[in-house]
Amino acid sequence: MALNAEEIPDTPIAEPPKEPQIRSGARASKISSAAGVLLNLAMVVLVGYLVLFPLAILVYSSLKPSTVDLPFEVPGFSFENFQNVFESSRLGSVTLNTVLYVVGSLVVALVLSLSLAYLFERTDIPGRRFLSPLALAPMAVPVTVMAIAWALVANPANGPLAIIVRKLIGVHIDIYSIPGMVLVMGIFGVPSMYLMIAPAFARLNPELEEAAATVGAPLWRRLRLIVLPLVAPAVSASAILLIVVALEGFAIPAILGLPDKIFVFSSLIQYSLQPPGGIPNYGQACTYGVLILLVSLVLLFVYRRRVRDTNRFRVVVGKGYRQTRVSLGRWRIPVFVMVCVYMFIGIVLPILALLWTSFSPYTRPITWSGFESMTFANYTHLLDIPDIGQILLNTAEVVLVTATVTTAMSVWIAVAAARRQFPGSTLLFETQFAVFGIPSVVLGAAVLFLYLFVPVPIYGTVWIIVVALVTRFLPRGSRMVQTALVQLDDGLIESARVTGASPFTVTRTVLLPLLRPTLWKSWLWVFAHALGELPIALLLTGSDNRTLVVVLWDTFTSSVDNPTASALAVVLVVISTAAVWLVNRRSTVQEA
Repeated sequence: MALNAEEIPDTPIAEPPKEPQIRSGARASKISSAAGVLLNLAMVVLVGYLVLFPLAILVYSSLKPSTVDLPFEVPGFSFENFQNVFESSRLGSVTLNTVLYVVGSLVVALVLSLSLAYLFERTDIPGRRFLSPLALAPMAVPVTVMAIAWALVANPANGPLAIIVRKLIGVHIDIYSIPGMVLVMGIFGVPSMYLMIAPAFARLNPELEEAAATVGAPLWRRLRLIVLPLVAPAVSASAILLIVVALEGFAIPAILGLPDKIFVFSSLIQYSLQPPGGIPNYGQACTYGVLILLVSLVLLFVYRRRVRDTNRFRVVVGKGYRQTRVSLGRWRIPVFVMVCVYMFIGIVLPILALLWTSFSPYTRPITWSGFESMTFANYTHLLDIPDIGQILLNTAEVVLVTATVTTAMSVWIAVAAARRQFPGSTLLFETQFAVFGIPSVVLGAAVLFLYLFVPVPIYGTVWIIVVALVTRFLPRGSRMVQTALVQLDDGLIESARVTGASPFTVTRTVLLPLLRPTLWKSWLWVFAHALGELPIALLLTGSDNRTLVVVLWDTFTSSVDNPTASALAVVLVVISTAAVWLVNRRSTVQEA
């Protein structure tokens, strides 16, 4: 039965109290915003402290006329250090050595990386799925270990490669020379250049080359007029970065140059700070560091301009894009053999020489008869190293904390700059990249001077090494994350914000899952480089914070115990390789 309007009871419907909920939401939003502001402020202070203080200490120390005295103990300021450096008779020879070393390394790395990138990405060379990862293998080997491996494989006395070359073509090679340093640095620089150049080759539209081939243009002409101009930004950017890395690198010039007193700027700075039997010259070391920093900053500025101008070289491809490979024809097998020969000589043979020496009672050539006297004694000797347990613990703390803290801070810096979370975030991102141009040995000296002056009790502990390494690797880590952020669609972030999600929630639930593969790779890169970072560890090491790489240096250079040093180097390679395998396996599982 239907009810009339009068018969319906006039019962009021209770409305929920909206105003308190609105006030509660507004209060929570204000608290979240205030917490975000405080977090951003704290991170700005922390990054500024890590980045700007070493730069300021470096410049400050160069203006102090000090030799054996610490910069803070010398009154007044002076340009005496710069005058002494420019009037030094050693400046000309060191500059020439540095130019030959850097330019030679660039030429070797550029020729190899360009050739490998084109062959693997644009041609039908066989075995590229196996050869391409092998070309990146040096990235898993700490640079100190790589330098020692080449010292073993190509030394003129009993190096396998030196013996083979001498018997085959009668040429005597000496790895302890500028050409030897150039060869090793060039090969070590191939993976980083390859990673920057190969994607540029992969994205090229093959229709451009096909059109040129249709009108009868030969391969070399197509490469010169079409391919190389289009990949020029990637090539120039990678070349500039390699120049900066070669300028500030220490391990290769020290291990292969110092035995014959061949100095470049980085090894001269280390020699000035820690002379084997003389008096340190802190002012001279910092002055050389300022000069290298100025050169590096100019190169980094050019690099940023080249990266910014890459839009002019984009090749537009549509739905009809297809990847076709250039046929090598009758050169297919000869080119494959040449690539395999390079892989064996440049990558496999040094590691084999390292393994051989680690199982040998003394340094000797690789021979069939030598297999009968192979021994594990060198590995058992590692257990007899004084305080080996503490050294292993120190190494684990340094590499794990450095990799984790650097990756976490890199995420914040890159996200803040990409999303412009506060005024000056982009400037902060660009400023911290200047640390990339500071030689690691100079950065270590700046951190050493700072914590001898500042009353923070971390001098002589592993934490001073961690601080220096985080400062050193922060620019590269943030650059890796920033590159990944550029590839993300802003619509994903905006969709999450429309639903009312806070910036912290957006970062935790959207950004971090999308960035996870890049974060793992960034963590791995920092882990591997922190494991083999030598000059910072040498300068900041005391009796209680020694690490494996310092023990390796002392064993190879001071004790001249090549078999034991080789065994320790193999241990470092195993640790680094295991980390690479675990991270790659985890990334593969997550992608699946």
